[in-house]
Amino acid sequence: MIQATNEMVLGIDLNEQYAQITYYHQSVKEPMTLGASADAEHALLPMGMRLDAQGRWHLWDGKSEWTNAGHKTASDRAATSRTGTRQQTDEKSGITDLYNKIERQETVFSGGKSYEPRELLAAYFQLCFSKLKLLAQETKLHVMVTVRELDDWWSTVLVEALEQNGLDRKQIYLQDYLSSFFYHTINQKKELWYQDVALLTYEDEAIVGYLLHIDRSTRPAIATVDQVARQPMNEEVRAGRGDTEWKKEKDRLFFELLKKVFERRNVSASYLMGDYFNKSWAERSIQFLCYKRHAFQGRNLYSKGACYAVMERVGLVESHGIIFGGRDMIERNLGMEMRVRGRETYYPLVSAGINWYEAHHVCEFILHGEREIRVLSQPMAEGEKIVHTMRFPGLPARPDRATRLRMTVYFLSATCCHIEVEDLGFGGLYRSSGRVWQRELYF
Repeated sequence: MIQATNEMVLGIDLNEQYAQITYYHQSVKEPMTLGASADAEHALLPMGMRLDAQGRWHLWDGKSEWTNAGHKTASDRAATSRTGTRQQTDEKSGITDLYNKIERQETVFSGGKSYEPRELLAAYFQLCFSKLKLLAQETKLHVMVTVRELDDWWSTVLVEALEQNGLDRKQIYLQDYLSSFFYHTINQKKELWYQDVALLTYEDEAIVGYLLHIDRSTRPAIATVDQVARQPMNEEVRAGRGDTEWKKEKDRLFFELLKKVFERRNVSASYLMGDYFNKSWAERSIQFLCYKRHAFQGRNLYSKGACYAVMERVGLVESHGIIFGGRDMIERNLGMEMRVRGRETYYPLVSAGINWYEAHHVCEFILHGEREIRVLSQPMAEGEKIVHTMRFPGLPARPDRATRLRMTVYFLSATCCHIEVEDLGFGGLYRSSGRVWQRELYF
């Protein structure tokens, strides 16, 4: 059940070809996917930008010239006219292949200036947000960005680019495509995901089949998405076949892949992601796909899943009580035993079941004669508790309860936790030594 609120939630799918935005606001009943304009040709936001004659960024598809509304401006037309050809203008001020340039951490030159990846991505997000200007007035914004694979570089540059657009870190969320598939699926009618659910995509010149399975024997239930089949569809596989023969061969190969995906499994629904799949060549395969099961095709599955995920994070939809056990999930609880208000208690630092790039905790505490701390880690399921000791060599000798420390905990991957402890001294009585201790825990 969706709650009424004046908050705005965005799910942004970012990939090599385009960006797509799904939003939720109290002005709509369900999450809505936004296009660049009402024109079906501009349903996706191009992954490119260009500078106009006034030095303003515009979305750009590398062919036609875009404004924020998807139309060419008079100044753009004049600039093109002055150079004589559109290509000359594009070479000077246009940037295409933006996603891959950011992924490769390239410095890009445009309009006589150099731009770092963070600057480009911040400018790109600003253009995306400008399309929601009327909806976003006097609202609190929460943004979830989803990409195919989320590594340390992407998690860093995405957060920094969004912060440059005025968002606080607490308003920023990140996840990969398989996580978005999970959140999209469980926010559909339950009859569609009571059994396993298949996702079929075209990536890296291959059809890939994934399967979502929910293990309801655990408490809470744990969902996983695994790749179960892959079929290359490149020129090597085509092997010189003509168009007609190649369509028949593609249909056959896709049909064989589907049999592997559905073999000895109860699949209640399937999702075809993207426009690669169509009946012009996949006639037999799609008939098999739809036999006694639900099947859907579209392009906004990931952005919509990202929107639902952040809606759950901020309490706009009820949680289904299912943990997604993706490759980015932290599987151990971290905490410390300390005295709080005079009582010995367990103090949680990071809870298992969340993605590593969302795990961040800062706390301060006072030492009572100790020169070390102990961090406890324990699996989310039953398992052995491990004690990790962190010592502080060089810590100044002070009376008991006269040393205050600040501890920052965050993760570098799903299996690597970084702990940083800073000596704060104790008010005006004992100045900070300036010392900082660091340790990484591997699980």
